Amino acid sequence: MAKILRLGLVLFIITAVTGIILGGVYTLTLEPIRLTQLREKNEALASTLPGATAFKEIPVKPGSGIVKDAYEGTADGKLIGYNFTVTPKGYGGLITLVVGMTPDAQVTNIKILAHTETPGLGAKAVDAAFTEQFKLKKVEEIFVSKTPVEADDQIQAISGATITSRAVASGVNAATKYLKRDIQGAAAPAEDDKPDAASSASQKGE
Repeated sequence: MAKILRLGLVLFIITAVTGIILGGVYTLTLEPIRLTQLREKNEALASTLPGATAFKEIPVKPGSGIVKDAYEGTADGKLIGYNFTVTPKGYGGLITLVVGMTPDAQVTNIKILAHTETPGLGAKAVDAAFTEQFKLKKVEEIFVSKTPVEADDQIQAISGATITSRAVASGVNAATKYLKRDIQGAAAPAEDDKPDAASSASQKGE
């Protein structure tokens, strides 16, 4: 009996010490993680909206679907454009990307902040070869083509990763609709009323 109590006490002490250490590490890393995420977000805002030097968050209206936050970018008090953080559903899960746009809805740049896409396939979505296709697009909706593009409203899919490509395009399209509908007041269907390109695509493979 005494041996069991002794072993139990040792196990309790080990568990308590381990818990204290893990709790301490978690607490110590919270602030560095928050600062890192803030730095990455600020860098994404600046890189997707060149020329803007100040960014002011503007409230996102309820029912905005995959549009999670919005910023107004200015320089010397002059409006340069907007940034939108969107989270379309890719092959491996949600993709978080920032979309920069001029006031007249021309895409200035996009940057993917986080994803869980397939290494070697969907993960190529972060490559400049793919993201550069969105620059300077000024269309109502961007479509994904599996072959070389033939129109201004198309981007070519990543080879073997059509679902991921459609997800990123749907994120940019959501940002365009939000800008026109909720910021500029143009008549456009709510994002929740539109089928998501990624979710409607085949889920059998990239």
